[in-house]
Amino acid sequence: MVQYYEWIPYFDNVDGFYSIDNQMAMFSYSEVVQQLKQKNSSYLEELRRPHKFDFYLFVNHTAGGTKFKIDMEEYEVTNGGNIISCLPGQIVALESFTPDFDADVIILSSEFMESLLVYLKGTIPFRFGFNRQIVMPLDEQGLQMQKIFVKAVQHVLSNVENPYRLQVVQHVMMAIFYASDKPLEMSGKNDAMRTNADVLSKQFLEIVKDNFRRERQLKFYADALCITPRYLSRVVKECTGSSAADWIERYVILEARALLKSTTMTIQQISDELNFPSQTFFGKYFKRRVGMSPKEYRRIG
Repeated sequence: MVQYYEWIPYFDNVDGFYSIDNQMAMFSYSEVVQQLKQKNSSYLEELRRPHKFDFYLFVNHTAGGTKFKIDMEEYEVTNGGNIISCLPGQIVALESFTPDFDADVIILSSEFMESLLVYLKGTIPFRFGFNRQIVMPLDEQGLQMQKIFVKAVQHVLSNVENPYRLQVVQHVMMAIFYASDKPLEMSGKNDAMRTNADVLSKQFLEIVKDNFRRERQLKFYADALCITPRYLSRVVKECTGSSAADWIERYVILEARALLKSTTMTIQQISDELNFPSQTFFGKYFKRRVGMSPKEYRRIG
């Protein structure tokens, strides 16, 4: 799997490529590709080969046509006005482009998306980020929203002197998510079923927010909602694309990351704060999810 950190260096010293740390990046296809061709044509060939990424990829398709494969299924778009999305773990292969093809490409690290979704907790962003619809056509309102979003994010990312760029981008994205109800309309489910499931999922996340430091067992949350753990898992998975257990873990890991980065608490104190039976257990739990120990994360994360 291609890691976020391994992919970004292709764009070193390329004008029009904007990024924040290893969290988020954005570029215009037509602008960047011309520079890559001049710099080294092998870069483009490498990028067109099948890859399995560990990040989220959103393509705001604005002009021309393209053929591509995701998980071996072929797709073709002939006109602009689409959002093309790829989730971590999917295999992407770029087949061909028309000469007038253009798009704004947005790359989000898993850490960035997880942090954003934890803050949002609503049903609209779930479907935008995790629906299984690879190509999402936009209506006129959606096109206008995308133009506003792209311009706003480009402006923020280009202002490298602003130490709060990451936070500003997060709030811009939240505003866009909440301002659009199109993804909700395109879920393809019965309205009543969708509403009930969404309400239950949102209630679940509210309870998790209040209790994740002490409770990580799914049964606790199912009991609080007067349903079975199995039913809770199925509903949350259908609405958000992630299991209930994954959401509990996300809250725990996000809090652990924040405490490691922004406090002077010892690792033992953080372990106690999050109700782990021991520092060793906490360390294994953290490393399984983040890929490094709490000590390493505090040092380099």
